[in-house]
Amino acid sequence: MPMQRRAVLTAIAIVLLLLPAAADPSYSLSAYISGVSQGVDGIGFGLFPIGTTFGFERLFPLVPGERDAEFQVEMSFAFNNRTIDSNYDYQTGLSIWFDRAISRLPAATYFNPRASIDVYLDQGFGDNPLYADGSLVNLRIGFNARYSMALERVDLSKAGNDDEPLFVDSGGNPRPPFDGRLPAYPWLEGNRQVYTDYLYLDAYLNLDRDTPTDAETEHGLSLDLSFDYGPRWLFNESSSIVQSDFWRLEAYLEEKMELFTVYQDNGWNWVNMYIGHSNTFRYTGGDVIPENMLPDDRLRAMIADRIWLHFTGPQFLAGDCFAFIEINLYNTLMFGGVANEIGSSSFALELQSSLSVRVQVRLFGFIRLEYQVGYDFIRGIWPEYPRWWQNAALSFYVSV
Repeated sequence: MPMQRRAVLTAIAIVLLLLPAAADPSYSLSAYISGVSQGVDGIGFGLFPIGTTFGFERLFPLVPGERDAEFQVEMSFAFNNRTIDSNYDYQTGLSIWFDRAISRLPAATYFNPRASIDVYLDQGFGDNPLYADGSLVNLRIGFNARYSMALERVDLSKAGNDDEPLFVDSGGNPRPPFDGRLPAYPWLEGNRQVYTDYLYLDAYLNLDRDTPTDAETEHGLSLDLSFDYGPRWLFNESSSIVQSDFWRLEAYLEEKMELFTVYQDNGWNWVNMYIGHSNTFRYTGGDVIPENMLPDDRLRAMIADRIWLHFTGPQFLAGDCFAFIEINLYNTLMFGGVANEIGSSSFALELQSSLSVRVQVRLFGFIRLEYQVGYDFIRGIWPEYPRWWQNAALSFYVSV
């Protein structure tokens, strides 16, 4: 389908979802910057945001006798490098786990600008017995579209750089194997400019209480059932290259129980603690899974278990200034066929298990400092020893 026709049809789909929101002139606009970094090879001189998301939402009456429905549009973009995962045969999708003599792409880095838009309509029904202003059940229908490019590294344009391009030769012609079919990596075929989209339907059960600020302890139960559907006929094929033809089913159950809370004289939190537990089941089916929807290690099924202990310290200076410590134990079982494998003849089973500690300081609602350290006991299908790891982040959030 020509790119122009796809763009027109996508715009029509977005407009149709926009129509209910026009019923009420009131609106709110919110935006946040998810990270500020030096960017790729010094783009922006250390000031350019490499990941930014803008959101627009509107509340309006839709179902008589129920709370207002929520309409939201979220747009995001990112400019950074990605590394090709060379663990799969680019012609058959067979994994290196099964045959070490596979035809592998180079484990090289490329420049990956991308943008996405997510549009949904959410309606609540009934009353949450633990939160008088909340719905017992929410239904959400949405549409997600993504555009990405796989380009040569930015630093190839530097004066004096004589590195070879990844995708083309010195004459500008496609370099093998990027000059042919790549069934296991369809987003690196052709001109490597990829548009994909999918529809989704979510159902939520809410039996947890409201926490006006994240400093408060959480308590209750929630259940989330979701179904994503991105068939090839939904504008997911261009120049005879199918970029998406998949479906995904997911169930998520979470339980949290307050252990104790001690308040300050002004009603702020002094200290509190709760324990949480969650289970996730996910299965990804279909012949062509797009890059952004690939399951971990490309195994189609996943069952995850998490248990955590959350301790929050005193609020100080303002209600949104506080720190917390969270201890997490993760166990994940992945199994099934390999996504994007031609014929789907392979089957694998792997277990991952890890313990981590997360410390976060929040200041005035828009600054977050975070540090994590963890130990991976079992690392799944990879023949590697257990390991320690750590990372830190500084994030800024802005709302209007």
